[in-house]
Amino acid sequence: METESKGGVLERMIARWSGLNESRVLLESYLLCSLLPVVFFTLPSWSEVGNGRIYRDGVVDYSMGLIAILFAPILETLFIFAPILELCRVLKARPLWVVLCFALFFECIHTQRDFLGHLALYPTMISMTMLYLAMRKKSFLHAVLFTAVVHEVYNFTVVMGNAYTYERFFH
Repeated sequence: METESKGGVLERMIARWSGLNESRVLLESYLLCSLLPVVFFTLPSWSEVGNGRIYRDGVVDYSMGLIAILFAPILETLFIFAPILELCRVLKARPLWVVLCFALFFECIHTQRDFLGHLALYPTMISMTMLYLAMRKKSFLHAVLFTAVVHEVYNFTVVMGNAYTYERFFH
């Protein structure tokens, strides 16, 4: 019963992040949201290059990579995260349901992934939603900035770290 009085894992993590040093929160949230994508997508892409697959075969468009890194995180934070999560805050929705439902919604609007991609990246969306809620306890500006920064660094990691981003290797 003591676990229920303190909240679940997600609520405890939100409470923990809201009280931690800001640089620690940035590092932890980035590592948490990047772990599965790096393990399931970035590292295997380099393994395929090592096995002789050198060309990207049009998998990634460079211009889309720049948009994903520079603009999408800011726009998504301002026009998707903030309005919906602020409405949930006003309605006093339970953080567990806000995190799970918003993360599912946010993952589903990323239609470029297949079903397994959605499953692997759902925890990433959970992490970013928890970050927004944790930093919102400090201020609206904290929530928006931290979420946008972690989202940008995450997108940079998965786009620029992926072997398919590059047309040729070692030529």
